[in-house]
Amino acid sequence: MRVLLDCRMSTWSGVGRYTTGLARALAARDDVELLQVCRDPKTAPVVPGREAELALAPAHPFTPRGVWEFGRLARRVRPDVVHCPHFLTPVPAWRPLVVTLHDVIPLSEPDVMPSGLKRAVYRRANERALHIADRLIVPSAFTAAELYRLLPGRLGAKGGALTVIPEAADDFTAGQMGALPEKIAGLTTSPYLLTMGNTKPHKDLPTLLAAFAVVARSRPDLRLLLVGAEPAGYLKQHLSQVVPGVGARAVFTGSVTDEELRALYSGATAFVFPSRYEGFGLPVLEAMAFGTPVVCAEASSLPEVAGHAALFFPPGDVGELANVLSQVLGDDVLRRSLGEAGRMRAAEFSWQRTAQATVDVYEQAIAQRDVIRPPPASRRREAALHDREQRR
Repeated sequence: MRVLLDCRMSTWSGVGRYTTGLARALAARDDVELLQVCRDPKTAPVVPGREAELALAPAHPFTPRGVWEFGRLARRVRPDVVHCPHFLTPVPAWRPLVVTLHDVIPLSEPDVMPSGLKRAVYRRANERALHIADRLIVPSAFTAAELYRLLPGRLGAKGGALTVIPEAADDFTAGQMGALPEKIAGLTTSPYLLTMGNTKPHKDLPTLLAAFAVVARSRPDLRLLLVGAEPAGYLKQHLSQVVPGVGARAVFTGSVTDEELRALYSGATAFVFPSRYEGFGLPVLEAMAFGTPVVCAEASSLPEVAGHAALFFPPGDVGELANVLSQVLGDDVLRRSLGEAGRMRAAEFSWQRTAQATVDVYEQAIAQRDVIRPPPASRRREAALHDREQRR
């Protein structure tokens, strides 16, 4: 089958990691002819050639021009199925259409998107995707439940058309590790906790920072590395009341490459994920794949992803997170056990399995459209002539 996959956000975190892993797994299959839609050839998840073709749609996907450009492209290449790995869908719609919805965080956590107008536009885009998609994919049972809870009217008729297909980490973790920049390398010579440094409210970094301040008082060599850029004054704001010196040991790394991120994962004493809302939580799986002990909030989809291979704490509970971190930091046997359990858990997920389940959904969407698609005009004329003959 010829699959048109929207890869315009392949360089982003989250949806980009999903799109890249899926594109590469689809391109490796003999039963898929993959056409990648990219803004720039350099961002294609699969090098264009025998395994995957490339189509350019340079406009930003979040603009009216971007959705119309995608719609015109679909009409021109006429694929067997279009897959949008995001709520943005082509205008006009091309059928059959498969849409992946990763989460509905702005509807559940309004602080993530404070603007009422932006939330309204976001809701409308999701409602359109639910309305026009022939098949829907979500990465977790939690996200499926959230769609039913927050967008019940639009989803009701498509209940049987929604499929849970987990993501994976094997494509990312199979890559090479890179040397860390001097600034970061100097911070990894002593034990460190690692987390993703996204400062959006639902990520709940303040809880982690407060718990780190408690634990770090008795561990003068411990650091906390937050992957990402620091908003102005963020650490000072949240660590201003702690013991002197502790705040200086919490550091945002700035932007890192995939190679550098792999090195950070593999060298961490533990990976901590305090987020109270995730559609899937791929960083948890990535850390596990490197054998890094994982501590995460017992919230949203994270128990689905981590299974029994992580230590959990109630979301937002500073004291309990500090207790769990103290356990992990003080027990070598526990860390080794969590690391091994994490590797085994991560191995249960693969992009090959994700691609197979996704191709099954493509086939369902194509079969559904074949059933309801009207016959060509020539066949309709033949049928009309046949009916007249029969009446005579």
